[in-house]
Amino acid sequence: MLKLFQWIFSWMLVMSLAACGGGGGSSGDSIFDGGGDGTTSTVKISLALSSTTVSSASPVTVTAKVTKGSSAVSGAVVKFSVEDGLGELSASSALTDSNGEASVTLSPADSTVGGADIVTASVTVSDTTATASQGFQLTATEVALVSVSPTSGNGSSAAKPVSAYGQTVLTVVLDGVTDSTPATVSLASSCTAASKGSISPSSTTTTSSPITFVYTDAGCGSLLEKDIVTATLSGSGKTVQGYVYLEAPASRSLAFDSDSLTEDQIYLKGSGLTEASSVAFLVNDQAGNPLAGKKVDLTLTTYVGGITLDGQGKGTTITKTTDSEGRVSVIVNAGTVPTPVRVKAVLHDDASTSAVSSVLSIGVGLPSQLNFSLSQETINLEGGQLDGTDNTYVIYAADRSGNPVPAGTAITFWAEGGQITTSRQTTLDSNGIASASAAFVTQSPRPADGRVTITAYAIGEESFFDSNGNNVYDKGEPFQDLGDVVKDTKHDGVYDASYDEFVSLDNSTSTCVTKFVSAYPQFATGASVRTIPTRKNTCDGVWSQRTYVRRSVETVLSTSEAGLLWGTASSVSQYFDASSTACMKPVSLRTGASASSAQSFFKIYGGDTYYTGGSASGAMSFIIADANEVRVNPMPKGTAVTVTNVSDGLTIEVLAGGVPNTAEAPKGALSYVFDDGVKSGRFTLTTTTPGGTVTKQVIVLKPTEPETTCQ
Repeated sequence: MLKLFQWIFSWMLVMSLAACGGGGGSSGDSIFDGGGDGTTSTVKISLALSSTTVSSASPVTVTAKVTKGSSAVSGAVVKFSVEDGLGELSASSALTDSNGEASVTLSPADSTVGGADIVTASVTVSDTTATASQGFQLTATEVALVSVSPTSGNGSSAAKPVSAYGQTVLTVVLDGVTDSTPATVSLASSCTAASKGSISPSSTTTTSSPITFVYTDAGCGSLLEKDIVTATLSGSGKTVQGYVYLEAPASRSLAFDSDSLTEDQIYLKGSGLTEASSVAFLVNDQAGNPLAGKKVDLTLTTYVGGITLDGQGKGTTITKTTDSEGRVSVIVNAGTVPTPVRVKAVLHDDASTSAVSSVLSIGVGLPSQLNFSLSQETINLEGGQLDGTDNTYVIYAADRSGNPVPAGTAITFWAEGGQITTSRQTTLDSNGIASASAAFVTQSPRPADGRVTITAYAIGEESFFDSNGNNVYDKGEPFQDLGDVVKDTKHDGVYDASYDEFVSLDNSTSTCVTKFVSAYPQFATGASVRTIPTRKNTCDGVWSQRTYVRRSVETVLSTSEAGLLWGTASSVSQYFDASSTACMKPVSLRTGASASSAQSFFKIYGGDTYYTGGSASGAMSFIIADANEVRVNPMPKGTAVTVTNVSDGLTIEVLAGGVPNTAEAPKGALSYVFDDGVKSGRFTLTTTTPGGTVTKQVIVLKPTEPETTCQ
């Protein structure tokens, strides 16, 4: 029995050693790896060469195949190496494909050295490693490169250059190449590296000498007078160089590069805004490709106000050389006068070829007081009782030449009541017009007279009259003096410390008077203009380029309820009687900002009787006002006014299109004709606001004296 166990153990040991053995290049070392299902599978790598003889003319392909059990392993990294370094690999590692194969190319490290060496491949899969090796033979060659040069003189000298975008044939002479010792030669040059030329083929294998290549120029003559061509013998590192002389391409066109214009509008020197822009031109050759190395002369079409080109003033020509992209560029710096300006470019060696840039505009930039305008979408909002009724306020801002201010100019808004956007920046619309919009909603506080003042202001300059045409303010020229910005709650152009706030400019005390020429009385100082609110005696008497330009408007917060009125008490009071026994009492309402504008009015009450004073025919007017108790204000914009149930003998005229966008209450009119058959008349007057509030009045009219005389 003991002998039987010894025999079985010896047999198992022999089988185990046999399983671990390897041989040749067809199979590698075997390593066992436990499978996930409890069984075992073997990771193997095999190595094959497309030929066991390697030469510089005939590199071989080394292919490693990785399997695990009976399946190919894809995505595995195979590492390759050459034992004694006689061979050179195209890569030191490669990834297996879906067939489990990874390949590299094997060439001689030195084509003049013969001998034999071993290539080895290894792979690690699931923490196990397998390797395989294969020997190969190297055949030494004594091939040498002799020369590379243009054929037939085309491109062989500066006197015989290759024409621009032309071709020539390059001849490569070798020594020692035979049928048994082929050679692989590749060509490259400075121009091909710069994509300014090509050589075809780029590489070829030959058993004879000489061999030829086709050289094609792609405008490299604009960069180099001669191209250096290098021929390389594969597998040996041997090289030889030659020259191809090139003809420079002729200039075909000079064009303004509109894409390079950094700014199409710059602003006056000293404005603090963008004062410079880059302008570029492109030179192209006859093939339409950028032409480098060409000189271009650049000048300005105007130097007014001290405009400079690359810092140089009037009478200067700037000469620049095109870069590899055929481009030259210069910097235009603004002067002190707004003007269109162009840059003219002329080829230095060909005055007949020129171009002019598109218009570059030089503007003032800062908003000018006279060119600062504020408008509102709706003047009479239904906001006397309603919160959240919205409105929009728009500032249009231009410099003193009427040109748009730059996008991003900050505008500050202030509102006496309601809520408004604090600050907005100007934007340019599709037509290049500069504006800024602020949103507003109705809410508390609401002034008693139902009117809120909106003020907008920004950093700008005082307007002036340019007497001498240099576009710069000179001492003695008329200007618009501005003081503190007033938040004028009454919108009357007068600062009242009891009501009004202000934004201080810290100016020295000076009477703010009109300093403009008499030809422009509408350009008075804000002290006397309610839309340009200025606090009196806060001007400095000197022209300023840095002050607050400002504008204000008034918005009516109309009530939803109507407060219709007959005309003034002085003309119609004796004709009204509320109940035939008691006289109607007039109400006092302001028609303007000040208390002195107050007048007496009779309200229209539905169901009352109104007397014409015995007149059988005539006309009367009524006012379509809201219910404000302080001031005569219009109903909200869009309020519909209708008349129904009109008796014979009466003609009523009302607003066909509803209440307009207005700060003043509009009027309606009625005419009457009574006779023996018509002793009285009546009609129904109805107002309906955009918010849906309806006020209906039934009005009775008699052509008699009231029963009680009103004093």
